[in-house]
Amino acid sequence: MLTPSSRPRATGRGFTLVELLVVIAIIGILISLLLPAVQAAREAGRRAQCGSNLRQVALTAFTYHDALQTFPPGLDQRDFGSSPRYRGTSLFVFLMPYMEQGNVVLQWDYAQPLSNTTGGPIARSATVISTLICPSDLLEQNPVLDGGRYFGMTSYGGNGGTRSSYPDFASVDGIFHTTGPGSFPNPNQQPVRLSLVRDGASYTLFFGERNHWDPNFESFAAAGWTSSLKLLGAWAAIGGKRRIADVTMSGYSPINCKLPFDYQSRGAAVPPAGSQAAFSYYEDLRVCAWGSEHPGGANFALVDGSVRFMSESTPVVTLRALCTRAGQEGADF
Repeated sequence: MLTPSSRPRATGRGFTLVELLVVIAIIGILISLLLPAVQAAREAGRRAQCGSNLRQVALTAFTYHDALQTFPPGLDQRDFGSSPRYRGTSLFVFLMPYMEQGNVVLQWDYAQPLSNTTGGPIARSATVISTLICPSDLLEQNPVLDGGRYFGMTSYGGNGGTRSSYPDFASVDGIFHTTGPGSFPNPNQQPVRLSLVRDGASYTLFFGERNHWDPNFESFAAAGWTSSLKLLGAWAAIGGKRRIADVTMSGYSPINCKLPFDYQSRGAAVPPAGSQAAFSYYEDLRVCAWGSEHPGGANFALVDGSVRFMSESTPVVTLRALCTRAGQEGADF
């Protein structure tokens, strides 16, 4: 018979502190190895969704063309002759009925475009359209408040050719530009038909992405030298003169172009950026630029309806060839 003192004792023991720390360290290493893969998978999904959005916008523009025999204007602009002088209707407003968003523009005021901003955050211009937003775009607010008016934002823009800003020097060699009596650089410009895309639909850009993130540029906005990029890209761009930049980009700058210096370092810039007038050169470069938060490049829809991811290392000469509709340049990409 076993007495209490003669019963066998349990031989198991718990983890020591050292062993527990080793296990925690191993788990931490495994998580650190796994996180980049998870983030890469998520970004791949966001990039694919972005490409799908662009394809949908491109197909919508073709539906518009089938109905009206032209692509929509980039910005159909009127010259009212007094302040506020230039007001118009953007390409995305024209596309809304063909994007199953006809209710958004059902009561749109084309004669007095500024009236579409009345109503504060529930104004017609403030509507957020999910198809027009890239999941990777760093939009802190949507809609945004700009000059007392609310605007829904877009991550995409139409092909404005070799240059889409500043309007006085803008090209009309892309797919979308200003039209109507207040158009630039010439009054009464007309929208583009598919028959005018003579470089080939497979070698001409249609729509692409815009990058809203540039801390160096924002430092100049904070100093009052320019407007924040966070306010650029209103799908319902009403006007005035420079608002074509909200809905188009161009081959004027490389893909993912960002300002290489901040406000405090402006004195070392080449060419100089020591004054607000001199800075306008850099402002135009940045405002025109295609780009995205996808690593290494941006998504584009071509006029043939295909979607491609183009590297940020694409030479500017190639990008400009792809932005012209009838330049007869070679564009191997």
